[in-house]
Amino acid sequence: MKRFLLDKRALLSVLLVLFALTGMAQTTFSVGDLNYRVNDDGVSVTVTGHVNGYDATGDLTIPASVSYEGHDYVVNTIGNTAFMYCFYLTSLNMPNSITTIEEGAFSYCSGFTGDLVIPNSVVTIEPSAFFTCYSFDGDLVIGNSVTVIGDYAFDDCNGMHGVLNIPSNVTSIGLDAFRYCEFSGITVDPANPVFDSRDNCNAIIVTSTNKLLTGCINTVIPSTVTSIGENAFCGLSGLTSIDIPNSITSIGAGAFSFCFGLTGDLTIPNSVTTIGAGAFFQCSGLNGTLTIGESVTFIGDYAFRQCSNFTGAVSLATTPPELGNEPGWNCVVFEYFGYPILTVPYGCASAYQNSNWYDPFGLNGFYEFIEAEPTAVWEVENNVAAVYPNPTQGMTRIEAEGIQSVSIFNSLGAKVFESSVGGNAFEYDFSGQAAGVYLIKVEASKGVETKRVTVL
Repeated sequence: MKRFLLDKRALLSVLLVLFALTGMAQTTFSVGDLNYRVNDDGVSVTVTGHVNGYDATGDLTIPASVSYEGHDYVVNTIGNTAFMYCFYLTSLNMPNSITTIEEGAFSYCSGFTGDLVIPNSVVTIEPSAFFTCYSFDGDLVIGNSVTVIGDYAFDDCNGMHGVLNIPSNVTSIGLDAFRYCEFSGITVDPANPVFDSRDNCNAIIVTSTNKLLTGCINTVIPSTVTSIGENAFCGLSGLTSIDIPNSITSIGAGAFSFCFGLTGDLTIPNSVTTIGAGAFFQCSGLNGTLTIGESVTFIGDYAFRQCSNFTGAVSLATTPPELGNEPGWNCVVFEYFGYPILTVPYGCASAYQNSNWYDPFGLNGFYEFIEAEPTAVWEVENNVAAVYPNPTQGMTRIEAEGIQSVSIFNSLGAKVFESSVGGNAFEYDFSGQAAGVYLIKVEASKGVETKRVTVL
């Protein structure tokens, strides 16, 4: 009897599985050019692909509803990898019934052109939904109901050059969601509780942490931002200059990698402590001086690799920052860096020489270290005034007994600053001036003296 009961249960299980499989087979159908699957609610469907698969061509228009065997269904989901690798589709129109665009739904659809409009009905855009759809050449319009934008959702959609607006309901933006997208501007709805674009900065900032998540070619980093996120500006070939404010403490991995259009000098401010791996990887257009701030303690692998056109290099850190040495990377922070001679603070050449900053061939580091002039005080025989630090990257302090006036001249003899002063000390911020040599004329109770200061 027990054996018979077990056999009946086994038979019942098999029948249930067969019934389920039969039911599943009945839930898929094709209408027109598209394949569908009925959802569990029985009244809506998911688009699962094109009847021609990878060979699909032309315009792709997804209907708001579809009828099959006497049933009307709402089309509310575009399925996982539904149109992946459909290279020959040229335009996309989605209805205002879609609520979810699943993972990889349109990834590698590199033939799409024009605007990409995410309907107002959409709530979730899953990871890699539009990954490598690089031929879209219009605007990206994100519907007002979107709450989640997944990892890599629009990664490598580098044909988009319009203004990106993040609506108020978006509360989650995934890793590298907009990497390589060269937007001309970025705005965040002021009602958004998670993100902002303060001070018209043209960037997405995480409000609670003051982290810049995504930038564009016209971003101006606000002084209230404290960190630059991973790949925040990655691949923006149209980015030609960037000022990193003194509020920044960390620069994330790959933050400015592949920004080929950056030119001139690059100054890492004294506030920065860490520079992530590959932060400026292949920024080959930078052709001035790299100045590393005095507070930097760590620089990740590949951070300045293939920055091949720099014509100067300065470190203001008295202790050589630790260089990333991940397994298999061989500490290639400065491999193919354009300038193999590093200026370091006075008395610090030996420390750099005996660290992994040194490479006798200059292929993966620096082969010569030159000490800057003492940063303490420059004084002459009459000992009227003291000026420090020197060289400076910003604020300079002038000390003298009974200072009456201070005048500052650039190397061409043009006066860039003049002011009456009372007291024994005065500070001037050179951060708004170009790098070079300046003369500071100090009139004090003991006489007049001119000091020379180098601005990095």
